[in-house]
Amino acid sequence: MDHFPVFTHSIPLPSVCSRIERKVGQNPKDDSKKKGDLTEIFTVSGKQADDTTGASKTKSKVKKNLIDKMEEISEKCRAYAVVAEDAEFLALIKFMKSELQIMADADLIKTTETFITNVLPKLALIANYDLTQGNMDELTAFKSEYMAIFNKPKGNVQDTAKLTAKLNVLFTLADAVLAKIDAIVQSARKSQPDFVNEYKRKRIIPKAAKRTRSLQLTVLDDATGLPLAKANVTVIKKAGSDLVKNVKRSGKQGKVINAIMADGEYDYEVTFNGCVTEKGSFFVNDGITTEVVVRMKAS
Repeated sequence: MDHFPVFTHSIPLPSVCSRIERKVGQNPKDDSKKKGDLTEIFTVSGKQADDTTGASKTKSKVKKNLIDKMEEISEKCRAYAVVAEDAEFLALIKFMKSELQIMADADLIKTTETFITNVLPKLALIANYDLTQGNMDELTAFKSEYMAIFNKPKGNVQDTAKLTAKLNVLFTLADAVLAKIDAIVQSARKSQPDFVNEYKRKRIIPKAAKRTRSLQLTVLDDATGLPLAKANVTVIKKAGSDLVKNVKRSGKQGKVINAIMADGEYDYEVTFNGCVTEKGSFFVNDGITTEVVVRMKAS
């Protein structure tokens, strides 16, 4: 079998289903064992479909809430800073939404914490610009929610892999039954076309491509936004038995790519002549490419 069958209870089950049950059950070789295998395929593949979307979608939603709230608060802080001519504070709370969106998980958490630390002492002054303690509490809550979930897709991918392996075994056992069901369903093409089309649509899910790299780190000139080639990039695994230290130079497009890295948290340090050294951290999760953007500022 090259495809995963997914046949859910949400599909209307007309008379063709009872015909399938009768036809499949006519051969003693096909009865309880293989019909049990078939039922398990439907169950497992349904779990797999849920597993590939649930945690990732929730993570994306929480991340969006966090970034949107930071942007909302930042606009109020910026209004205060401009009117008060507080250039130092303006520099502390200034950020680009697009940069937050592509930050590594750990960096986004740290950026949020630093932002909160910088804003709270000015809260009374910014109150005139509609910033409240409630706004800050909301931001803190979004940060905590994101911290609780940003590692979940890792386990999600591992669960999906286990389910896929189980499906591969079940396919071998149930191929004969599936072939008969396909033929029986096809025989109802003219009498019940909607059911047949829905069956075919749910029956096939293309296999997803495997991850080709663990990390893609991009080094940019903060002033111009252009890529910086030949920047020195050092990556060190923070904990665990496999101590890894990797030193590379960025390519023409400012990129450093690592194809295979163990799961876990890593620190990075980027240096470039005439620029301030930039440090940060990121997580590597199996099955997910981590993208990190580092902007180098002139020293």
